Amino acid sequence: MPGFNGTGPMGVGPMTGGGRGFCSPWGIGAVARMHGLPRRTPYAPRMAREQEMEFLKSEAQAMRDELKELETRIGQLSKEKG
Repeated sequence: MPGFNGTGPMGVGPMTGGGRGFCSPWGIGAVARMHGLPRRTPYAPRMAREQEMEFLKSEAQAMRDELKELETRIGQLSKEKG
């Protein structure tokens, strides 16, 4: 995305280019991840080990919370059905 503003090339919308950017599933970032390489971009700086650990812990907690909410809703729907 040339302007990094969501408009895509020539202002015609996202995912309208050649598919070589970071928004494409086969762009630079995806290819690097497939080969086990870290994604390094000028606007995504690397985190210190401690920062990454805290980030991952908070992400895991958020996922646990979301799973709990999903299980609660499944329980509610099961009760309504029966």
